[in-house]
Amino acid sequence: MSLSGSLTSVNLAEIMQLISNSKQSGRFIITKNTGEKGSIYINKGEIIHSEVGNFKGEDAVFTLTSWEQGEFVFEEGIFNVKTSILSSVTSLLMESAKRIDEWKLLRKKIGSIDSIPAFNEVDKNERRKISLSTLEWVVISKIDGKKSINDISKETAINIFDTSRMIFGMMASKLLKLK
Repeated sequence: MSLSGSLTSVNLAEIMQLISNSKQSGRFIITKNTGEKGSIYINKGEIIHSEVGNFKGEDAVFTLTSWEQGEFVFEEGIFNVKTSILSSVTSLLMESAKRIDEWKLLRKKIGSIDSIPAFNEVDKNERRKISLSTLEWVVISKIDGKKSINDISKETAINIFDTSRMIFGMMASKLLKLK
């Protein structure tokens, strides 16, 4: 069985649930309108591996299910890939749906992933403490006023959702602004 369709007219998560419920094995090849490609591998109804760009595993699934434009093809068969996902299809798709909802809110706040974060001017007399997680330090170390949110995500290998969420948090604490 081979399936194909447009992401603008079909919800990828729903198609994945259908394939999972019928205990099929195969892979989805998802191609974004920009030419970027990713894959999701299913074995006997369970998602076992996914990859897109620098991302593998669950981060790749979350990235691919967030794409709203492009095409998908499902090729039936058994593919020899290393298992990188142990979560159930239901929990993966529920987390994907949650992230998509959060992503819509984030996009309203940050605009485009092509926006460029930069540091706000700091009042030298102001003494406040800002606590950053290790991942936030990784993101902040890449901010140079030239790289976009998308560039930072790729450079740090932190998915675009988490990168955007961290940058928004730093904007809310007035550490960063978008150019």
